[in-house]
Amino acid sequence: MKTLEIHPPQTKTDLLSATGETLRAIRTESGLTLRQVAEGAHVSVSYLAEIERGEKDPSSRVLESVAGGLGIEVRALLLRIAATLQPETPAVNAAEPVAGTLAA
Repeated sequence: MKTLEIHPPQTKTDLLSATGETLRAIRTESGLTLRQVAEGAHVSVSYLAEIERGEKDPSSRVLESVAGGLGIEVRALLLRIAATLQPETPAVNAAEPVAGTLAA
């Protein structure tokens, strides 16, 4: 009897992947090395590399530090990550009420 392991494929909308891909894209666009960003963020090079590969789930404080190491505002980083996570379906009209939602 043969055992077959099944691993679900990581999708592009996976938060860990989106975070890592976005960090790497910003870093390379800025012409920075892993070492430069890690030193600026006060994290180890290996930890930053694991985040970029989608292997580690950084806390909000680490993301804030990495944004600083990249020389960008954390808001800009989060917006780039969110843009990566956008579904490829038509946007919902914000003026239309959404059924089943609770008012804050």
